[in-house]
Amino acid sequence: MSGAARWRLLSDLHLDVTDQDPRYPGRVLAGFLRREVPAAPGPQQNVAFVGDTFELTGCSGDGSVARLEAIRARHPGTFEALQECAARGVQLHFVCGNHDVELARPSVAARLAALLSPAEPARVQVHPWFLHVPGVLVAEHGHQHHALHRIPDILRTAVNGTDGLDLPPLAAWNADQSRSRLGRAGAVAQACLASERAERRVREPAYAELLQAESFRLGLDGVAVRDLARLSRFRTASALPRAATRMALAAAGRSAAVGKPPASAVRVARTLEAHGSGVAWYISGHTHRALESALGSRPTRYVNTGTWCSDVRGRGPDQSDRRVFPFAVVDVAPGGGTSGGLRYWRPDAG
Repeated sequence: MSGAARWRLLSDLHLDVTDQDPRYPGRVLAGFLRREVPAAPGPQQNVAFVGDTFELTGCSGDGSVARLEAIRARHPGTFEALQECAARGVQLHFVCGNHDVELARPSVAARLAALLSPAEPARVQVHPWFLHVPGVLVAEHGHQHHALHRIPDILRTAVNGTDGLDLPPLAAWNADQSRSRLGRAGAVAQACLASERAERRVREPAYAELLQAESFRLGLDGVAVRDLARLSRFRTASALPRAATRMALAAAGRSAAVGKPPASAVRVARTLEAHGSGVAWYISGHTHRALESALGSRPTRYVNTGTWCSDVRGRGPDQSDRRVFPFAVVDVAPGGGTSGGLRYWRPDAG
């Protein structure tokens, strides 16, 4: 990806088979794309969805494609706007989140591309783990650094979706809410053991082959990819106490993370720099807290793209005004320099 380019990145729309969210993220997205994403000529236009674009949780096999079709039927205007973008040369990227990891399944990724750009399917790219633009940005949803959502062997999802994969601990707790609290706690315990086993599989030769293939796709050094895969290793002994602390703070109306980038952002930036692959921007979503921040003295700048759904948890203007929607912009100059940051869009702006 060389030459001038503009990237717009947003996340956490949580488009579902219903359209009941009071912020109507799908409808707003259609207006955003039509008004804010121009056609050529000019810089190459890219729109990246940084995870949890769709609600595909709990689907497997053909059910994933069927759910995607049902979401399209509920949000026809949204899909039409995305189709228009692809038709006028805009590159569309979908990074998988914990709510739409099934996008990585080859059949689902192929169907999404066929729906949005039947003439040029390559206009639609699905990224099972993260998006990398050398020297410019890395964008990942962020759940891989949240122990209770982490899927250690995430690249297996691009082979068989979530078939054969164990549920992360929080997904195990929510999987069957008709069970007793004791039964759900037992499911979490089993999921923790499964996550520990998956962390060991990440170090085995079979997974090393997936990491090597991913390094070619990303254009990133294989050792760097391996180190990134091991950055936020799940450990039951530390994950559960941290989760309990966060829950207690949330119940008291407090949060230790408000206004601060996650520690994982610093670790990602430091790892990339150590392998000579530093980027100007590290972008994630997942927390629903829109934020732009420096990463200490590091040259990489952090942006969290917040959410377009009603579950806003940050302290930005989107918290008090439902008609404000966060996104990130990264402009790439012909010489490779970048500029940009967190922005807010209003559908009623002139």
